Amino acid sequence: MCSRYTIIGTRLLAERFGGPVLPPRYNCVPGHRLPVVTADQKIEEAIFGLRREDGARQINARAEHLFESPSRGRSRCLVPMSGFYEWKPVGSRREPWYISSPDLPLLYAAGLSTGDAFLIITCPALPPVSTIHDRMPLLLSDDAGIAFLTGGDPLITDASLQIVRVGMAINHPGAPDDPSLISPPDQHDWW
Repeated sequence: MCSRYTIIGTRLLAERFGGPVLPPRYNCVPGHRLPVVTADQKIEEAIFGLRREDGARQINARAEHLFESPSRGRSRCLVPMSGFYEWKPVGSRREPWYISSPDLPLLYAAGLSTGDAFLIITCPALPPVSTIHDRMPLLLSDDAGIAFLTGGDPLITDASLQIVRVGMAINHPGAPDDPSLISPPDQHDWW
């Protein structure tokens, strides 16, 4: 499951698709209005999580079954991100980890949008993410992202990924939306 992510490379996003340079975000969560790249390659804001009939938000969909059924009014989109968080069970706790690419300051996750809301498409986790979680966002390169928007098969990027354990601050609603969230736990203590 991918429930939280960052968008740090906002200058690159603006250069690639036009529009203003947005402030960096270190804690993108369901319910927030966040940028997505639409099928016509424009940046628009949408709410993270599609409203279900029961009122809850669907934030992810599995790629394995997604394209076998009708899209039900959903269009393809790209979810720009610089990295994402996952939690690894350790005893009775869950430790947060931050996953990003040392080579690419901006990645794109495949997504689906209804225009005012979106979800992130996930796939089986690849190494090193598979050491902490069994799923991850379906990450696309710049070219594969454009092909996906125009109806092509989503091909996961071969970008190298790195994982870093981060502090427990990411678990708290009052955590500041700043770079301390992606720092190793011994480098900050805000509460």
